[in-house]
Amino acid sequence: MLSKTACLGMVFLTATALGTIANFFLFTSYMLNILTVDKMSSFTFIFTQLTLVNSTMLVSKGIPQTLQGLGWNDFLDDVGCKVVFYLRRVSEGLSISLTCLLCALQAITISPSNSRWTKFKVRNTQQTTSSYLFCLIINLLIEIPVAITVRGPRNSSNITNAFDSVFCVSEHTIGAYLIIITFRNVLCLGLMVLASGYMVFLLHKHHQNFQKIRSTNLSPRRHPEIQATQTILLFMSTFVSFYALTSIFTLFLSYFEQKSPWMLPTAIFLSLCYPTISPFVLIPTVLKNPSIVWIKIKSSLSH
Repeated sequence: MLSKTACLGMVFLTATALGTIANFFLFTSYMLNILTVDKMSSFTFIFTQLTLVNSTMLVSKGIPQTLQGLGWNDFLDDVGCKVVFYLRRVSEGLSISLTCLLCALQAITISPSNSRWTKFKVRNTQQTTSSYLFCLIINLLIEIPVAITVRGPRNSSNITNAFDSVFCVSEHTIGAYLIIITFRNVLCLGLMVLASGYMVFLLHKHHQNFQKIRSTNLSPRRHPEIQATQTILLFMSTFVSFYALTSIFTLFLSYFEQKSPWMLPTAIFLSLCYPTISPFVLIPTVLKNPSIVWIKIKSSLSH
């Protein structure tokens, strides 16, 4: 009979494997789409980067936890811990940054032609790469303190803060670093909520106008704007829900002295849920329309 630790390791292995396979499928689909069209869209570029970021997050979190669950506690030295935790934190930062960028870009794309955002529509394709590079550089710089303070393996059995694990430890967390990442996360979440609300409002308004102008026998669920609304809501709900749950467990680990030994693995598992589940939110869209549904919606709203 497997021990609780081994079962936990198998859970991490399953989540990592499923998420990595799903993200690889999406990455392959997007790359095939790039090869079959004359020009790569901004959305395809961002989704492609998100699949890579999510895969990095899964590997840097899931594999160490899986190995620890299978009884390999001292498989990382100081350098290994620094690299793994640095990649882990950078991928987390890029995940929230690129999701925010995606929502903002989509909101600009479907905004009315007389909107104040019209001037950004013409240039958003050219600016997508530079925006991605900006997010990448900022997150690489922000997470430098993690690479400096993390070490391993730890000598104490006491968990000192939320960055600790069985195989690595970070005893000193820089206050300025916590302020910066909190500001980044709150800013990105706020922008995502605003952009998502704006998109839902526009799509709902467009659907009402469409129903007034033209009658149709098709079910409202068949309209591309309705499908997009459902996809956006589900995608955003997935991210925000697991981010909120992970943050709650992280706060417990950081500020409460009495901690259950299951709290840290639970927090890490919850942080793996978004990169694991989010591809399955997008896969149905890719299967229905390999050229990405957002391109179709943009053309439908322009008429």
